[in-house]
Amino acid sequence: MADWLSTDYADRFDEQGKEYLTLLAGRVDRMQGLIDGVLQYSRVGRTEQATVPVDLGRLLSEIVENLGAPEKISVQIDGDLPTVDADPTRITQVFQNLLSNAIKYMDKPQGNITVGCVEEDGFWKFSVSDNGPGIEQKHFDRIFKLFQTLASRDDRESTGVGLTIAKKIVEMYGGRIWVESEVGQGSTFFFTLPQTMSKVPQARGEVLTA
Repeated sequence: MADWLSTDYADRFDEQGKEYLTLLAGRVDRMQGLIDGVLQYSRVGRTEQATVPVDLGRLLSEIVENLGAPEKISVQIDGDLPTVDADPTRITQVFQNLLSNAIKYMDKPQGNITVGCVEEDGFWKFSVSDNGPGIEQKHFDRIFKLFQTLASRDDRESTGVGLTIAKKIVEMYGGRIWVESEVGQGSTFFFTLPQTMSKVPQARGEVLTA
């Protein structure tokens, strides 16, 4: 409907009408994004996933290329990343959601995003760091809840689903995810994956509630 109005009737709107139409189109797109996000969230863990060796260095290079960050934002991989036994689609979702958020909310003239990994107590500990706006500590837990976003949804195209999906995937593999941040200085999202990951069980009878 919004596309039809903008295509066939755009010349009949005044400036305020065109502004409202743009706002409507954005909200329609966001609603579609919410629906897609809920479907993705509900599918995590419901079916047995194929587990294969995933070269995370190669995977990250592909993700960064596909995201197409603006020239003012550099994305770097700090050191070598391991190969893990996992479902490549799920691991892609985790890194893609973290990186796309870092790109989307970057507020500095020159943005720097760094992906790293260290070994820690039988886990791989991954980090995605940025020099963006940062997050107040009181919001650290909230941002991982479904449909929660800190920016106005008319200012940023965000569904508030991406971090929730990342959290569910990481926990499905027996890891955890969290954020450390300082307002005005940037944020670092951490998540862990067991170095020896067992087969992920199929979820049974899961009910999704908003």
